[in-house]
Amino acid sequence: MNERFFGVGEPLIQRQRDQGIDASAYLELVKGLGCNAYRSWMHLTELLRDPVTPNLEEVERHRRLLDKAQELDIEVTGMSHEWFLPVGCRQHKGHAMPKRDLTPGSLYMQALELLEQSWYTMVSLFPQVSIWEVGNEWNLNAFLHPDGFLDSDMSAPFTADEKMDIAVDMMYFAARGVRRANPQAKVASFSPALSTPGLGGDMPDYLPVMYGVAWTLDKVYSRIKSGRFWSDNTDDYFDLVAWHPYVFTNKEVPDADLFLDVDEPDQLWKSYNDAAYKVMKKYGDGHKQVLLTETGFTDCGNPDWERRYAGYNEKLLRIAQGLPYVRTLHNFRLLNENAMLRRGGIEQNQIGGLTEVYFGLFTDPEEDCQPRARAKAIQRVTGSKVDLAKLGAEVSRQIIG
Repeated sequence: MNERFFGVGEPLIQRQRDQGIDASAYLELVKGLGCNAYRSWMHLTELLRDPVTPNLEEVERHRRLLDKAQELDIEVTGMSHEWFLPVGCRQHKGHAMPKRDLTPGSLYMQALELLEQSWYTMVSLFPQVSIWEVGNEWNLNAFLHPDGFLDSDMSAPFTADEKMDIAVDMMYFAARGVRRANPQAKVASFSPALSTPGLGGDMPDYLPVMYGVAWTLDKVYSRIKSGRFWSDNTDDYFDLVAWHPYVFTNKEVPDADLFLDVDEPDQLWKSYNDAAYKVMKKYGDGHKQVLLTETGFTDCGNPDWERRYAGYNEKLLRIAQGLPYVRTLHNFRLLNENAMLRRGGIEQNQIGGLTEVYFGLFTDPEEDCQPRARAKAIQRVTGSKVDLAKLGAEVSRQIIG
C-alpha cells in the first residue's frame, strides 16, 4: 500500500474566508486521523485576479496552510475547477467554455491560452504543492457547460461527447502550464464522477451509475489515442488519473437521494474502480497511479445513519487498500458545516442543504471539533492512537479561543 494512501479533502480556505479563522490548525485533525495527504480547493479565479496577476491576500492564506502541511509531512493535491474566460464571452470566469472552435484567435482558443497562463502563474506561486488536479467532474453539466449556460434556461448543455472533446483540450493546456512552472510537479487528470442523463452523461441507463467513471475515461483515452487532438501521448495530459468513487444504490428506489440511499460497499464498488483501471490498462497506462480524490458519506445528522455509514466507510477503506493501483484515497470531508448553515439562517444558503452539511468527519469548531463516528472508523483503519476528542478540543481552542 502506498505511504500516502490515507487522505482527506476539505475546502479549508473557503471556511477561513467564511469564518475569519486561520485554517492551518485544522490540518492537525488530518494528521491525528492517521492521514498524510490532503486535497485542497485552490481555484484559479480566487488565487489570481486575472491569468497573470496573483491575488496576494488569497495567496498568503493558502501559503500559510501549505507551509503547515509541509511541517506535518502532509502531501497536498491542489485542485481548481474554475477558470477565466476571454473578453467577448458572456462570463468572465466560472465552469464555462465557449463552443469548441480550434481556429486561431477564436474565443475558444483564447480560453485555452488563458487556462495555460493561469496554471503557469498559480503553480509558480506554490512550489510546496506536489500534485495538481486540473479539473473536477467535467463529465457533469454543472462543472463544464457553455458560456452563459447558467444564465439561460439551461436547456442547451454540451453533449457528453462535446464535454469530453473540451476536457481533453483543457487537460493538455493546463498540463503545459503546470509543467512550465514546475517540472517536478505531477498533473492529475480531471476527476470523473457518476453518469446519469440528468447530470449530463450518456451511459446506458441500465448500468449502475458509477460505471460512468470507466465510461468517461474510455472517452478521454480514445480521443487522446485517436491522433486528432494535441498529442497521442497520455503523458502530455496527465501523470496520475483521478476519479470520484462515491457509493450509490443499485436498487430501484423511488425518488432516491443518491447520497443517502446507498448500499454497503462490496464487490460492486470494487468493480466500479477496477473497470476504470481496466480502461487505463487498455490504453497502455496501467503503470500510472490513481487518486480517489473524493468519496464519503453523509448522514443528515441522523445518529443511526451516522453509525451505519461509519461502518460503510471503514469497509470501503479496507477494500480500497487491496487495490494496488490506488495511490491515495481522499475522504470527503473533514468538517461538518452545520454551524455555517445556522449563521445563514436557512438551508438554502448551504449548497446541498443538510446532505452537504453532514459529510464531516468532525463537528464544527463551535462544537469543539469532536470526532464523529466516521472519524473513529477511519482511525481504526489507519491505526492512529491519537485521542481525537482531546485533539479536536485543542484545535477548536486554537481557532476560536
